[in-house]
Amino acid sequence: MKTIRRYHLLAASLATAIAAWAYNVTGVVADSNGEPLIDATVRLLNAKDSTFVKGAIADASGKFNLKDVKTGRYIIETSYIGYNTTHTPLRVEKANVAVDTIRVGESSVMLKETTVVGVKTPIKVMQDTIEYNADTYKTQPNAVVEDLLKRLPGVEVGTDGKITANGKEIKKILVDGKEFFSDDPKVASKNLPVNMVDKLQVVDRKSDMARITGVDDGEDETVINLTVKKGMKNGWFGTVEGGYGTDDRYQGTFNINRFWNDNQITFIGSANNTNDLGFTDGNGNRFRRFGGDRGINESQSFGVNFNVGKEEIFRVGGDVMYSHTDKHTTMRQDRQYLFPDSTSLQLSNSDTRDRGHNVRADFRIEWKPDSFNTFDFRPNFSYNVNNSTSVSADQLFAGRRGQPNLRPDLSNPVTRSRNTDSSDGTSFEAEGRLIYNHNFKQRKGRSFSVAGSYSLSNVREDDYDFSFNRFSRIKFQDLVDYLDRDSLSTYEQYTDNHRWNNSVGGRLSWTEPLGDASKGHFITAAARANYRWNNSDKLVHRADPLYDLMNPEVLYSGDNFLFPEYYQFGEMQYVDSISNRFRNNFLSMEGSIGFKKVTKAYTLDLGLALTPSMNKSINLTNSAKDIPERWVLNFAPYLRLRYKFSKQKSLQAHYRGRSSQPSITQLQPVADVSNPLNIVQGNPNLAPSFGHSLNLRFQNFDMENQRSVMFMLDGGMTQNAIISKTTFNATTGGRYTTYENVNGVWNARAMNMFSQPLGGSKKWTFNNHVFVNLNHNVGYNNGNRNNSLSMMIAESPAIAFRPDNLELELRPLWNMQATYNSLPNIKTSTIHNYGGSFNGTYYTPIGIVLSTDLTYTAATGYSAGYNINKWMWNGSIAYQFLKGKEATVALRGYDLLGQQKSIFRNVTANYIDDTEYNSLTRYFMVTFTYKFNSFGKGNQPEGRDTWGDGPGGGHRGPGGPPPGMRH
Repeated sequence: MKTIRRYHLLAASLATAIAAWAYNVTGVVADSNGEPLIDATVRLLNAKDSTFVKGAIADASGKFNLKDVKTGRYIIETSYIGYNTTHTPLRVEKANVAVDTIRVGESSVMLKETTVVGVKTPIKVMQDTIEYNADTYKTQPNAVVEDLLKRLPGVEVGTDGKITANGKEIKKILVDGKEFFSDDPKVASKNLPVNMVDKLQVVDRKSDMARITGVDDGEDETVINLTVKKGMKNGWFGTVEGGYGTDDRYQGTFNINRFWNDNQITFIGSANNTNDLGFTDGNGNRFRRFGGDRGINESQSFGVNFNVGKEEIFRVGGDVMYSHTDKHTTMRQDRQYLFPDSTSLQLSNSDTRDRGHNVRADFRIEWKPDSFNTFDFRPNFSYNVNNSTSVSADQLFAGRRGQPNLRPDLSNPVTRSRNTDSSDGTSFEAEGRLIYNHNFKQRKGRSFSVAGSYSLSNVREDDYDFSFNRFSRIKFQDLVDYLDRDSLSTYEQYTDNHRWNNSVGGRLSWTEPLGDASKGHFITAAARANYRWNNSDKLVHRADPLYDLMNPEVLYSGDNFLFPEYYQFGEMQYVDSISNRFRNNFLSMEGSIGFKKVTKAYTLDLGLALTPSMNKSINLTNSAKDIPERWVLNFAPYLRLRYKFSKQKSLQAHYRGRSSQPSITQLQPVADVSNPLNIVQGNPNLAPSFGHSLNLRFQNFDMENQRSVMFMLDGGMTQNAIISKTTFNATTGGRYTTYENVNGVWNARAMNMFSQPLGGSKKWTFNNHVFVNLNHNVGYNNGNRNNSLSMMIAESPAIAFRPDNLELELRPLWNMQATYNSLPNIKTSTIHNYGGSFNGTYYTPIGIVLSTDLTYTAATGYSAGYNINKWMWNGSIAYQFLKGKEATVALRGYDLLGQQKSIFRNVTANYIDDTEYNSLTRYFMVTFTYKFNSFGKGNQPEGRDTWGDGPGGGHRGPGGPPPGMRH
């Protein structure tokens, strides 16, 4: 009997323990149109007596998470200002619960009768998120996300595909909050169709590490999140497109998507010679490339991305990408050197070709076995092959002493040079990072995290160079002077480069509540260390020309330059003076302690970090280039404040101080003379620099009037900034550069965004974007310090008319850039850019879609021959057919007036560059596109484009209401 009683007691204990197990309850709060309600209040009530159990606030995607819920019956109460309160029954058994989307209807009592129910707001500004409603921006059929981005106020897409939002570069694009092709936003922007997007959100957030651990690491990022339309979250959908045009222009793309139960897999591919670079070219920052991001590119790419798992408990995601690029770039440049008593001019031309193959794989494993433990593991690999060639020519003309504002005499070159270069390289890289975070059950608010990382890379590159330089003021008329060895520097060179690196790092963090965690007072602490081995071999071999074998009649013809094939060279000889074999070691550590306070109205983080660091360098070929071990200790304070005046109005402030060490190149005490026109020597006495940055941001969204306002102000100042100090030899045209610490480097930026519908019909929308940027730099002109202040002011209003099946938008633009110098003889440089753009799209009732965009750009203030006055006109006519408008035939015209140019200005304290690159100009193309889906009748996604029976999708007729609107 005693044994039986023991079993009964054991069974009762187990039953009690099981009943006490806690689970997570997750869900989404949205309005009647499916738009997420950010900051909606969610309360969990006991079903028996409606007593409060726990609560949560919905995030930027409307998601909420109620943790540690015991088994039983409950009621979920949801409330939001201007909306009816809802009550949803809930039963928690022996598993986590994912609640169906909770839809909240607008309150007829709180809203004025003139409010149009269901009108989708073009722009919402909320806390750290700017949300654009994709359906309010009509685009041509088969448009991709990049086409939508170009229409959004505050968002810019460069010619290279780089995306910036409110002046910050976008590093990632997420799909429904999940990473899409890792850190390559171009994959989503250039491949995903617009018609799958419901909302596009620009989000400022902390790093992955900080969001997982809850301890600020000082790393912030701006990302774009694409929310997928409700009807496209279960099934197959995709697009296949092919086109051919004039000048042998071609393009072919496909994207195939499968979404099911919060899982996703996507296949994408493209091939074109129209500058649509599907993936980022991974060769760009690894090898010696000559063309940069400009020119005309031919590319092919293929990739697969996936994210699968069981709810948020265990998820596996990642992507594998392959790309091939072939870029041809021509460039001409006028560089005006700014000297106190004269002005010199360098004219440059180059013709380059950069080709590369890239394979990259990134994976993510996220495991949350319970509400107290989180594992995050991210391995990645890449392999890259590169081949680049370049032919370039430069002429330098000296200015008149005492007359700095006069253009130099272009008939008297000081220096002429010609270079041919080629580079072949391969690289392999691998990296892995593991984060574990634990929240203590017995002590709410206490958490601990540990992270570790390891990376390696191996880069090999062979360079072949021919260089011809003539240092003389004598005109090219006398052959004897032309062949004078004292005025010539000519060589053929082979360089064997090998760089291999390893890095290991770790981080510990701890969060401890002060007293009761519900009071919102916490202490945070973190310790970090990273050790890097950076090895670099540069072995240079040179061959000098055999002058007695040169034929003067072949070598010289007017003002032409010499080609390497006209020379005969001796044997290659190893050159010790310009070779090196470096073994560099870096150790960086950081210990930080902070205080966090969390209330309903605000969240405050402040603290201080100490950052000791060490570096040393050994040169195996020349001990004179060694840098002995040196230690530096710096401190880095930080403060982050988020204050909510209401659910729609908030203020953020963020300050951080950070130290930065000089690079090995900046410290090396021995001159690098591999380029006789540009000799560089480091300064071993450089001190670390210390930067201060401050960001303020205020946003307000008026729900009743659909008005969004945002103000942003940020700035930075650097103590002991490391700058280049260049002296110029007016006789030879050569430059000698070293590095110095200076004070006085700072920047400031202000931005305002405003958006509001006009009139009761909401068909008219007005928005305005103002941007002001100040940069104060310090430079030296032949030993004379010059303080340079650059100011940029940009104003871009826009007004749009969006009735049924039509969009018309006009966006004027004005931009002024002015540079002021402290040296009295250097004149002020002022550039004015002005113009505007017009976009129009019309969906006819018979399936024909007409689209056009017209941009006028004018600029004054550039060097002679670089001012801009051009019209850029693109247009298309498309016909959509088949039962659900799945097929589209289109005729597109690009740069119809043939006026496209790529001209840029770069201003520093030492010189002004005006540069023009070759551009993709007028062509016509016929395309055929087919879209498919498996959503089934009645489950088509809402939207403006072609998944349903009419131009707006769904099952409305051609004369029905416009996309996303109800009457």
